[in-house]
Amino acid sequence: MTRTTLRLLASLALSTALYVTPATSRLLPPSKDPFYAVPDDVENFAPGTIFNHRQPPDLIAGFGVQPANLESSHQILYRTTDDEGNATATVVTVLIPDKADFNKVVSYQVAENSASVDCAPSYGFLLSTSADPLIGSRTMQTQLLLLEGALAEGWVVIVPDHQGPNGAYFTNRLAGRSVLDGIRAALQSTSFTTISKSARVTIWGYSAGASVTQWAAELQPTYAPELKIVGAAIGGGCNSLAVPISRVNNGRVSGFIPIVLVGLSAQYTELREVINKELKPEFKDEFYKPLHQCLNANLATFEDKDITTFFFNWPRFIQNPVLLKLLGTLNDGKSLSQIPLFWHTATHDEALPIQDMDAAVAKYCARGGTVRYRRDTAPNLRHTNYGVVSTPIAIAWLKEVLNGKVPQLGCSTEIGITSELDEDFLKLFPKDIADVLAASAGKVGGGI
Repeated sequence: MTRTTLRLLASLALSTALYVTPATSRLLPPSKDPFYAVPDDVENFAPGTIFNHRQPPDLIAGFGVQPANLESSHQILYRTTDDEGNATATVVTVLIPDKADFNKVVSYQVAENSASVDCAPSYGFLLSTSADPLIGSRTMQTQLLLLEGALAEGWVVIVPDHQGPNGAYFTNRLAGRSVLDGIRAALQSTSFTTISKSARVTIWGYSAGASVTQWAAELQPTYAPELKIVGAAIGGGCNSLAVPISRVNNGRVSGFIPIVLVGLSAQYTELREVINKELKPEFKDEFYKPLHQCLNANLATFEDKDITTFFFNWPRFIQNPVLLKLLGTLNDGKSLSQIPLFWHTATHDEALPIQDMDAAVAKYCARGGTVRYRRDTAPNLRHTNYGVVSTPIAIAWLKEVLNGKVPQLGCSTEIGITSELDEDFLKLFPKDIADVLAASAGKVGGGI
């Protein structure tokens, strides 16, 4: 989000009655909230088992704005499985719209891009977190705003805390399993959510959320074969760590280097040992700040810094056998999704070069996958603002499959020329918010 856009949203929150004020009492973050605690006997239960549920302890709101079509919400603690096959538990947030169709469910995977459990969407979607300079995430709250489009269709939206109870980032099996077990839990929650046990289900995500969505699609045939997922929308992402360090280091998004390394070490203790051995003592506190703050604070902390100087010998560190073995298990293409995919990207995306996306799609298609691939060519679209502009495009495809249309087998490619937000989509928001969304989405590299 640009600084100008942030100021606009902040001023709007102060100037109109459409917005609500955060509660004065401080909420317990997930790291301290007993609701999130993994049961001691978690291994005795089947994946997807519901351990606990509640209404959220605060209003669901993005930038102080409650979704207009949100009728009620729930948080569910359920059993899942981590990267190494161990039983654990995490939380899924259930958003139920006005005039809900309980036969249609969308699992939305957020782009969390953090390494702390306190950055999970079940907490980041709450009104009070927006006032916390370390935990409040503009990226998280923007994604909540954009979900208005799905709620307006009458779909039940579920949002899993896919990084688990320790904030493990880019752990593909934990993430994918958390999505699938969140769906299992939602389909078992009929007694208090009214979701149909036989609901049609789709999965959807953008950027890092797209990576998680793809992992879930790849794992579904073996981990949750009973789930009938009718489609997966994957925008601006593929589940690979192939982006060179040189592309992000010493720049605006240098923070992704410590975020990824700290997040991976939350699952893999052997990596934490390697990091601590190679990390210079004077940089240790700074390097581990992602344990206690979320995306926007992390990007500000590490902006324009050379992270390689935090280590005694960076080339030695990145060639460490522990790190190389771990990274080798995290890239895509290990399994083939049996779920039809709608893969969409901007050809001018500065974060994910189009040739990398083309290659990822070609790999899927060569192995017999079903992919509808959309390449949006408008010159103003970059990674951030395409996340906003592509939302109604993804929703249109999800609507087709949720209404029973069966995607054509095989692969197809289409060229899109969309450069602005759909007018009908903008009508879902108060005019002031719609104006900010439209303005930020339309300019080069803009977006919220």
